[in-house]
Amino acid sequence: MVEATIAAIEAQTNTSTGTKARMLRQVERFVHDEYGDAVAMPSRATFYRLVDALSAGRHTFGSAVTRRQTANRPAGVFSTTVAARPGEQVQIDTTPLDVMAVMDDGVLGRTELTIAVDIATRTICAAVLHPAGAKAVDAALMLARMVRSRLAFCVWTVARGASNRTATIGRCQ
Repeated sequence: MVEATIAAIEAQTNTSTGTKARMLRQVERFVHDEYGDAVAMPSRATFYRLVDALSAGRHTFGSAVTRRQTANRPAGVFSTTVAARPGEQVQIDTTPLDVMAVMDDGVLGRTELTIAVDIATRTICAAVLHPAGAKAVDAALMLARMVRSRLAFCVWTVARGASNRTATIGRCQ
């Protein structure tokens, strides 16, 4: 009975929106053809409760467009990831700040904060405060701050000349 009801619900995906009474007739016909009179059908109310439980989230008796779109949606691609060791997985995210800042050229502008977080230890590996509109230079600076030690990075930026685009958080001594 349940298998026949599931098959009838799946068959509703590409057909016009029907009723539970029509599905009841389809399932009765299928069960009678397959098993004869050996299987007794439940009452109408019990069958409707079964259909409601099995068709939850499928829009079987709702809009045909929504039902088809839901059926054509790919399976979830995201899965939980587990990082067992520090540095195994690092996530980088940029968020705009509700702060106006004076840029190097004296113009007021919006800023963004880009942070790299180690998933295993939940620590911040590096953070960069930069003008809105992240560029490749900002990503390279983020990676450089993650890989090099703080002292070595300060010596490196002083030797190369600090970028006017990115503000250094803290002072290098």
